[in-house]
Amino acid sequence: MPKLTIVTVTFNDLAGLKLTRNSLGKAADADFEHVIIDGGSQDGTVEYLQGLPADVRWMSEKDRGPYDAMNKGAALAHGEWVMFLNSGDTLASPENLGKLLTAADRSDAGLAYGDHYYKGRLRKAKSLEALHASLAAGDVKGWLRGHPCHQAVIARRKLLLEAPFDLGFRIAADFHWMERVRQRGESSLQVDGPICVYQPGGLSSRSFLRCTIEWWKVVKLAGGGPVSHRSFFLRSLRRHGRRKCRAALLKRIKEALGL
Repeated sequence: MPKLTIVTVTFNDLAGLKLTRNSLGKAADADFEHVIIDGGSQDGTVEYLQGLPADVRWMSEKDRGPYDAMNKGAALAHGEWVMFLNSGDTLASPENLGKLLTAADRSDAGLAYGDHYYKGRLRKAKSLEALHASLAAGDVKGWLRGHPCHQAVIARRKLLLEAPFDLGFRIAADFHWMERVRQRGESSLQVDGPICVYQPGGLSSRSFLRCTIEWWKVVKLAGGGPVSHRSFFLRSLRRHGRRKCRAALLKRIKEALGL
């Protein structure tokens, strides 16, 4: 059995899927399998999948969004560890991935993670304890900037099956999942160095209102204080843009969060 399963979820993004596949060729010597979960694409993705080597396992069917597909990928995985490198995302360094996997395998951690590139900049991940401290201090911006992206995380398959992504979150289920596993006492391991290049333009950038609401639900779950409340809403309003829409936006956010 492979030590690591790399799961890629995709939907009508053949070019991004090819980009991700090509990046895995740099890690040809690594002990991993590749599982691809397609949401029923109509752009030639299925025909491309049919032409892949037999050791690449895949399925194509309608799903309830990317986190439903990620749960399906974890269920299909054979590896002890699972990594989600979705369509358009690429490996930054096979050496760093190998270092991360070796360190994780020698530990009792339920998840391990490193840094990532986003929009050409290296984003350094903080420890889960430091992230929680940021929220307690009201520093939502620091929490968001220091949060590891799920593409730079490997998690034990057993943990993902016991605690799958909550499909009530369409955008921030990865943030929610990491806070849940922190609260259940799972140990984590942080390794220095970039693991992946995170492709911009995902759901969080296209649906900022929903993303704001979901992030805030995670902030509440983590016990963020009153200062966190104010800074988070102000950040949302600044991002939204037009002044005349701000009152309506704030009303919708408050209604959604039951405030």
